[in-house]
Amino acid sequence: MVQQQTGTSEAEEMYLITIARAIEDGRSEPIAVSLVARILDVTGVSANQMIRKLDSRGYLVYEPYRGVSLTEHGRAVASAVLRRRRLWGVFLTDRLGLSPARADEVACDLEHVTPPDVVAQLSGFLGNPSSGPAGRTIPAANAEPVPIETVPLSTLAAGTRASVVAVDLPEPQGGFIAEQGLVPGTPIEVLGVGIHGDRLLVVNGECIHLGADLVDGIVMEIR
Repeated sequence: MVQQQTGTSEAEEMYLITIARAIEDGRSEPIAVSLVARILDVTGVSANQMIRKLDSRGYLVYEPYRGVSLTEHGRAVASAVLRRRRLWGVFLTDRLGLSPARADEVACDLEHVTPPDVVAQLSGFLGNPSSGPAGRTIPAANAEPVPIETVPLSTLAAGTRASVVAVDLPEPQGGFIAEQGLVPGTPIEVLGVGIHGDRLLVVNGECIHLGADLVDGIVMEIR
């Protein structure tokens, strides 16, 4: 059965909106990873790890030695987060009297936890403003990201490239899968499918064979 998921973590969203805001500031894509790391105050190693994860999940395209560009889905996620942030910024400045800087600081926390229906109500309550306290455009409501379709690994044919979204297996199978490097965000390629439903995969450059009893519990996002 196809499942729907929008799941991006707070850390992932911060990377996406940092790239989006750099583009707003007039920088051309690809955006340098070193700039993203500097803005977020993280190490280059940490930034590269997250960038590769977001690339594997289809939110951006990473070009070594050049930088990153947002995909359509990455832009949708960034726009949705920025919409929430700037609407909260308007509320906090206009209704509570906070300074724009303080409002943006508080809104940075609220942007990650506000569901779409509350965003719509907040926008209506504020009179559907088009710009935030600092004059930045508030993205349109239709910028909310389309849910990602996910499928079990057991449905993927040879030659398919995908990335791990979740592992739904009891112990010790779940621990075994993690030991093989199959954790959320990991890209894989299906090399072959056995007659019993087993799969031969490439994971982190290594060939791994998984029995049919394991592949049904690994949820994938097709790249």
